[in-house]
Amino acid sequence: MPPQSNSNGIPHKVRILVVDDEPAVRCSLRWQLEGAGYEVIEARDGRGIVETVEREEVALVVTDIVMPYRDGMETIQELRRACPTVPVIAISAHGQHYLDAARSFGACHIFLKPFESELFVQTVAKVMSTLSSLPSHVT
Repeated sequence: MPPQSNSNGIPHKVRILVVDDEPAVRCSLRWQLEGAGYEVIEARDGRGIVETVEREEVALVVTDIVMPYRDGMETIQELRRACPTVPVIAISAHGQHYLDAARSFGACHIFLKPFESELFVQTVAKVMSTLSSLPSHVT
């Protein structure tokens, strides 16, 4: 993934926010995404997500569904209201019905854990290429 320029014109990697209450899952996703050239920021739950997305110029959010304090459904709803152009990929080990609900709340892609890392990274690249092909006033 080629670097993009921030508001100062300084090149930086595309930032992805991974939200999951399990440290091992966050670590695995970080490894996969950094290996594909992305910069990864982590969060343990959905609290403060909008502020993080805006402050860190996050291009994509990957969120678990079942988490303490603020779950993925609430996180997706909040992001859709505040940051409607930031895509969200939902992940869960708790069944397809959770993922189907996440899609209805606005997730662009869903993955049932465990999932194939190659397919996941390809999906992220596809989402990012769709964003980079939009006119700059849309993103």
